[in-house]
Amino acid sequence: MQSFLDRVVIDILSKTEDSTDLTFVLPSKRAGIFLKNILKSKLKKATILPKIISIEEFIEELSGINAIDSTTLLFEFYSVYIASTEEAKVESFENFTKWAPLLLQDFNEIDRHLVDAKHLFSYLTDIKRIETLLKGEQKTDLILNQVKFYEKFESYYDRLYSYLIESKIAYQGLQYREAAENIEWYINNSSDKLVLVGFNALNKAEEKIFKGLLDSDIATIYWDIDAFFIKNNPQVATFINRYKSDWNYFEKNDFHWTCNEFSNKKNIKIIGTPKDISQIKYAGEILREISNTSNNFSDTALVLAEESMLGASLNSLPNEVKSVNITMGYELKNIPLGNLFDYLFKLQIHHKNGAFYYKEVISVLNHPQVKSLFKTPEIIDRLLYNIAANNFTYLSKSSLLKLADNNSEYKELSFLFENWKNDANVAVDYCIRFIELARENESLNSLEKEYLFRFYTIFQQLLNLNEKFGHITDIKTLNVFYNQMLKSEKLSFQGEPLSGLQVMGVLETRVLDFKNIIITSVNEGVLPGGKSDNSFIPFDIKQEVGLPTYKEKDAIFAYHFFRLIQRAENIYAIYNTEADSYGSGEQSRFLTQLEIFKKDEVEKLVVAPDVVKTNFEFKEIKKDEFVNDELKTLANKGFSASTLTNYILNPLEFYNQKILRIREIEEVEETIAANTLGTIIHKTLEAFYEPYINEILKEEHLLQMKSKVASEVQKWFNQVYNNGNISTGKNLLVYNVAKQFVNNFLKQELKLVKQGDNLKVLALEKKLELEIEIDGINFPIKLVGEADRIDELNGTLRIVDYKTGKVLQNDLNINDWSQITKDYKKHSKSFQVLFYALLYSKSENLDIDKQPLESGIISFKNLKAGFLKVNKSLVTQKDIELFENELKRLLLEIFDVNISILEKESPFTN
Repeated sequence: MQSFLDRVVIDILSKTEDSTDLTFVLPSKRAGIFLKNILKSKLKKATILPKIISIEEFIEELSGINAIDSTTLLFEFYSVYIASTEEAKVESFENFTKWAPLLLQDFNEIDRHLVDAKHLFSYLTDIKRIETLLKGEQKTDLILNQVKFYEKFESYYDRLYSYLIESKIAYQGLQYREAAENIEWYINNSSDKLVLVGFNALNKAEEKIFKGLLDSDIATIYWDIDAFFIKNNPQVATFINRYKSDWNYFEKNDFHWTCNEFSNKKNIKIIGTPKDISQIKYAGEILREISNTSNNFSDTALVLAEESMLGASLNSLPNEVKSVNITMGYELKNIPLGNLFDYLFKLQIHHKNGAFYYKEVISVLNHPQVKSLFKTPEIIDRLLYNIAANNFTYLSKSSLLKLADNNSEYKELSFLFENWKNDANVAVDYCIRFIELARENESLNSLEKEYLFRFYTIFQQLLNLNEKFGHITDIKTLNVFYNQMLKSEKLSFQGEPLSGLQVMGVLETRVLDFKNIIITSVNEGVLPGGKSDNSFIPFDIKQEVGLPTYKEKDAIFAYHFFRLIQRAENIYAIYNTEADSYGSGEQSRFLTQLEIFKKDEVEKLVVAPDVVKTNFEFKEIKKDEFVNDELKTLANKGFSASTLTNYILNPLEFYNQKILRIREIEEVEETIAANTLGTIIHKTLEAFYEPYINEILKEEHLLQMKSKVASEVQKWFNQVYNNGNISTGKNLLVYNVAKQFVNNFLKQELKLVKQGDNLKVLALEKKLELEIEIDGINFPIKLVGEADRIDELNGTLRIVDYKTGKVLQNDLNINDWSQITKDYKKHSKSFQVLFYALLYSKSENLDIDKQPLESGIISFKNLKAGFLKVNKSLVTQKDIELFENELKRLLLEIFDVNISILEKESPFTN
């Protein structure tokens, strides 16, 4: 395959014996590297290579003005904005950065296309005024302010332009405008012979410059367009056809070149895959196939239409790819280190009185870059455990040091949790300090060091700019600006540009040709990008003044796509079949055109990842000596109702918790949990009723309790909900719910007393214990429990269990006694209250036939239902016997060495 650059070099060398006085101008620096390599291979004797520069370098040289980066430009613009705005109306730098980058983008386009800015902004303002008039009575302050905002654009543009020219610095568009102004001087004073190579869509400034150079006969130009597209796809040839027909130069000079490469036979595969990651994985499979015919992949390019997929692409390259050259920048927002500084800024923004929100503290401590600085990572794990165990929602530097046991490794990093006093410069200083500390870590690989260095340069630049301008005063503004920088800044990779697999974006492919092309994300809305156009200038005004719209951008990408594949032999175009939130999932129109143009050479297929079907098998634990010994220990310690119902729910969970003693990880209880709420209500009622045990309750007792509800609930919240805040948000609501529950309960008790019922509390939080003998088990088994309350109502004993959740009578009805130890969902509550009835009646030697007994639940979410009893009736001796029989069967199963512990499916899954 003869590439376009090969043809250019051969043609140039055939026309001149000495190329040293030539200057090649190309669309990109990357193309210049390839051209230089071809020149070296074609030259037959030692000589000085000609000058090879990119169009940006040529424009900077022609304009005589140095380029300014986007970050510095924004600071400079804000200074201009302050100088041109009344002091009372000056927006903060934070608000300014929300609209200024977009306006600067419009300024850039205006200058690149040599648009009369005065005319454009006057036109735009008039349009906005007319729109306001048409709204009539619907005019609001917001609409009127918007018009005033647009009226200032011309002033901002003029002042910024003048300031930058005077300072000899410029954004790219301004360089182009100045270069176009200087072209006559350059033509009259330069002895250079220019070769313009591989251009397509020129902005108006480039067009003026190129026409002047060509008409003055100090430049030649080489285009790259296929005859097929000129005839069959005018969108691809939109710009080149216009230049060919409109420029005077081509009336006397031949057009170089129209080639005939696209018509050659090609191997084209259009592949649909679900999800972006599947595209990347399949691209890896294609590279593995290519490796069978190519050892170094130097004739292969992986083109990412969606550049954010670079990280996933690099991680998915097969082992056969030994060398990779990345010609696109990696967005800093995709680098994990970037999140850390965002966490640190948010930590400071949300701090209260020098204390930091625990979730943000945990985010910082859990960050891999922070953890990697500890020789003993257990320090962090211990610190995180202590935060959860103490239920801290806000933590100060001193409390964190205490929780970390004043560890020396942690102390070195404790500056991250100092109060940065809402000072942006202090924040940047501390970020730089962290980077310098992190760079001392010997375990860092070269890529991680590169990440650190890139962020170091960003913060150093921010520090220098803020020292000069002072626009960023607080950390919130710093955080907003920092996050904007992450979206626009990129990390450039260094490598050997001419060897190995080329990984590039679409624009990086300009002028270059490859035998094998793999291009991903060839979806409508990605390639081409669609109608989205972020600008203050509406579509119709852009058309009117000659600014590019999405139509021109579509034509640009059509050219790049088809030019890329016109010389390629093997083309793999992959698109995502998965519909996104915008309903996409459609292949690009370019692929549809390709199918029409090459219908006999295109193979279409849809692929999906291999899905390995796994048959889920419930786990089975056979009872060995260890398990049996632990069960005996448990029998000696005592089985509670919750332990047994846990076994009924899922024996494997019982095994994990009671045999292996695996506990769930504690977490900070930021919002009061249901069990904490229950504990608080239990403690409050226990405190209220304890002074009246074994007394007949009277109205005055209950009225006295009601008067103390708020203070008593508050007291137990402070004790039980350790370090928790109940003054705001959900916790305040839960606190009020707790007070309401207690009040409603006391109101119900008061009603009983008022209507003449005799109510006597016999015990609170009554500990119950019983040893039973079971045939087949050669040791006694202890049963333990704790009844919330035992009382006597009109001569009937009641075992009362409080529930803060909602319980219905159906939850306590038993139709089939054999199911009480099998159906957790239906009978767990009746199991519990009957368990208490068994323990209480046996341990107290009650004669149930003579002493009536009830066992049930008072549900605070269903207080109207009153005391909910098992089967709505008294507990009989027969009930106790039936329950005891089923309980013994359950215990026999638990202790039977021949019955394995089997995992169960949750009864709560549908």
